[in-house]
This record gives sequence, structure tokens and C-alpha cells, in this order.
Amino acid sequence: MKVEFEPELLNRTLLSSGLSEQQVREIGSDFSKNGFVMEDEALLDKLLEAGKDMPTIIGIFSKIGIGKENTVRMIEIRQKKRLGPMVQVHTLKVEE
Repeated sequence: MKVEFEPELLNRTLLSSGLSEQQVREIGSDFSKNGFVMEDEALLDKLLEAGKDMPTIIGIFSKIGIGKENTVRMIEIRQKKRLGPMVQVHTLKVEE
């Protein structure tokens, strides 16, 4: 799905979510090259490359208007491809 958003909002959101200025500039450059439109999966790839975890990515996507359900679905699909057909994660529970 292609998304379009305000460049300043994207930059502020990415910076406030812990990306470095260099990472924000790289994403912004790709974004501007494409007429300020970007595939949501391309943005997901960039955030994963930057080492962001799922809760951070969900927060970023929510702030720029991409729903939580879509974000989780994209991450799930990506994880299934990476982990292979033998793995199905239904729930994840972390205890201290």
C-alpha cells in the first residue's frame, strides 16, 4: 500500500522514535525521490534495517496514519518468510 504523508511529520516522528539524523535523512531522501509517496513495506524495511523493534514500528506507523492491524500483519508476513514454513507464532508472552 502506498502512503503519503507530510515530510515534517515523518521526520519528527522518526527522530522522536529514536532514529538517528542520518537514518531520517536517508528515509526522507527515498521519500522525496518518489514524489513524497512510499510503499508501507519499504518504510517497514527501512525501520527494520535501522534495528527498530515491533512496538516502536507500530508506534511510528500509528503516528503517521497506518493502522496497527496492517503493521502487525506486514511484520507477521515478513517473520513467516524469514523463519520458514515450519514456524507459526500465535502468541508471545514475556515473563520477568
